[in-house]
Amino acid sequence: MKHLIWTITLVFSLALTSCQTDLDLNNIIDQNSSFTLTVRTVDKETGLSSNQTEEIEVNSKKWNRLVDFAKNNMDDWQSSPASYIGDIYVTQNDFRLIHTKGTTGVVIAFTDKEGEPRQYTKKIEKSELDFLTE
Repeated sequence: MKHLIWTITLVFSLALTSCQTDLDLNNIIDQNSSFTLTVRTVDKETGLSSNQTEEIEVNSKKWNRLVDFAKNNMDDWQSSPASYIGDIYVTQNDFRLIHTKGTTGVVIAFTDKEGEPRQYTKKIEKSELDFLTE
């Protein structure tokens, strides 16, 4: 666990030294489609992980909060080539949002209009995405 925390800290530190980018997330997500939410949990006794998946339907409370998050977080994204794992994944077509509950980092990945894969990180408030697991 310490190694994972150290690795995540290193990756975010490297990301913070790269150039900041403002994104128009309205061009990245489809505001007329649902999202798929996958939450990974690990049993503390056995160490086994399991996934729970749910559809976030258009105009549902979670959907509206997720779209609001996107609209309110269009600036200060850092390009990052690293690979990330988390315990919360939100997907829609080629879009992925990756987050670990209780942390201040979020990752988005998508394919741009030219067909190029893009990945960015951003520092957020620790509880800003907690609504996804409520």
